[in-house]
Amino acid sequence: MNTARYALSAACFSSALAAAGAASAEPDPAQAAFDRGVAHMEAGRFDQGCPEIAQSQSLDPRPGTLFTLAECEALRGRLATAIARFDEYLALYPTLTAAQRRSQGDRERSARAQRAALARDVPELKLVLSPGAPADVVVERDGQVLPREAIGASVPVDPGEHAIRARAPGGPALELLVRVDKREKKTVTLEVMPRPPRPPEVPPPEKPPVEDKRAPGAGGAVVGAPPAATAPEAGAGGRRAAVYVAGGLGLVGLAVGGVTGALAIQKKGVVDDRCAGTACDADGMAAADAMKALGLASTIGFGVGLAGAGAAAVLLFTEPEPASTRPSGGAWVAAGVTPFGPGGAALEVRGAW
Repeated sequence: MNTARYALSAACFSSALAAAGAASAEPDPAQAAFDRGVAHMEAGRFDQGCPEIAQSQSLDPRPGTLFTLAECEALRGRLATAIARFDEYLALYPTLTAAQRRSQGDRERSARAQRAALARDVPELKLVLSPGAPADVVVERDGQVLPREAIGASVPVDPGEHAIRARAPGGPALELLVRVDKREKKTVTLEVMPRPPRPPEVPPPEKPPVEDKRAPGAGGAVVGAPPAATAPEAGAGGRRAAVYVAGGLGLVGLAVGGVTGALAIQKKGVVDDRCAGTACDADGMAAADAMKALGLASTIGFGVGLAGAGAAAVLLFTEPEPASTRPSGGAWVAAGVTPFGPGGAALEVRGAW
């Protein structure tokens, strides 16, 4: 397998990796990705070159590839990422054999020098939670979940914008963009809202027990009360609504009867002017016909109005007293509206004395 690899220094993009082994007839994906990455670096396209070199390192990890990746990230402006790659290289270097170290040339010394230079410019970002934030908040930076120990600590980051997301389980998510420049040390407080509390469950109201007063030896019949002692209280709202409906219908009927009656009187004046006996001209005939129709409408309106007003009065004056104030036993009277058939109803009056 062809093991030729090239590593570029930050100054001149030149130095070659040692070659070993025989050439292979099959293409090497790691070598191809490395070659593409170096070509992008030489053209100044670091955003395309660095991912290619990173792919080569993941396919076939090599010390020289790792060193080149660190230089690419530094030229790309990702200072914290470059320092992390240089740290990986410096941690790997002591594990190499003597022959492997000789093949690395002066990369170990160059890695230390470049890392020290980058450390002067790398910014730091500290993310802290607001007081009272839940303990189980999940914080992400650029799509990566931060470990618990990283929250509240000043961490080296790459210069530029960073997407921050924080969320407590069940609560709303906090999302913001934070920009950090070279050498800046920034602290950002995350105002994380806890999960809203559940509303308390309200138990349904308990129905009061129905007191059943039965006379001894009466065979189970209720004495001195209507069949349902709580019926007047339970139906008080419906009765009052019936009073309003009947009263409103009465007022409308009386208003219609009054208006149509007045119009009928007006038409009668036209008939008197345009008719002589039973002979009328065209205007007189039209007025006579209109007078008959208005008179009929007035009669019906007054009838409906009087009926509605009467029903409202009966319902209002016969409304039973509440059970708490009505004496037990004795005479009683009650009225109500009983529906029957589609759209029909009847006024019902009951009592005992």
